[in-house]
Amino acid sequence: MEDFTQRFTGRADVYSRNRPTYPKTVLEILRKEANFDSGKIVVDIGSGTGILTRLFLENGNHVFAVEPNDEMRGFAESSLSSFKNFKSVRGTAEDTTLNDESVDLISVGQAMHWFDRKKSRIEFLRILRKGGFLCVLYNDRRRDGSSGIMEDYEQLVNKYARKRAAVARVENDDLSDFFPHWVFRKFTLPNYQRLNFDGLLGRVCSSSYTPQPEEQTYPQMKGELKSMFDAYQEEGQVTLLYETNMFLGSRSVSNFSQ
Repeated sequence: MEDFTQRFTGRADVYSRNRPTYPKTVLEILRKEANFDSGKIVVDIGSGTGILTRLFLENGNHVFAVEPNDEMRGFAESSLSSFKNFKSVRGTAEDTTLNDESVDLISVGQAMHWFDRKKSRIEFLRILRKGGFLCVLYNDRRRDGSSGIMEDYEQLVNKYARKRAAVARVENDDLSDFFPHWVFRKFTLPNYQRLNFDGLLGRVCSSSYTPQPEEQTYPQMKGELKSMFDAYQEEGQVTLLYETNMFLGSRSVSNFSQ
């Protein structure tokens, strides 16, 4: 069986520089729906290079960043070391190493599909305080046919993808199956990236299933990507469109702000 924790080894730098961030509107929704503030303790599970972790650190929260991949975790430790409330943890969704009922919010950015559902559910329930929340975030590429570059980008990625994990878009029903009897609310936020060609190439290469420079298919993929960039660029940049899908869940509807 493949060790999914190692799929991003060798990609930490390109991942951190070229993956989209999460809109600050996420914090506004948490404040409104979950009485979230800077005093809440957060655990960011599958935290990678710390893209989502940084959002909470900049809000003033104490954040445990749980990440099994040594390279990704080390990159986060280097880039986030200036935040006194940052705690890096070598752990997994199934074994965070945190204390019982020790966190107010569990956040998961672009990682829920890697988890063992049964084991991680047990672990989440163990570490989450009464009245706590789970916040699952995905930056999903727009695929509604409204953007030519997004259609061409998707075709290129599909053409060169190998050993691609079966990642379906997460929806409320999926999470309700993950956490029976919980209440989930979904929020969809617009998001985008403006990238030059190096940034676009880095965005493609940040995926765990795309060719890397040492692989045989990389030059051809890079050439096709350059042609696509030239066709859509304006003033040396292209725009990739996303929907940030946010799922906020808790054990009871009464935990949400009324």
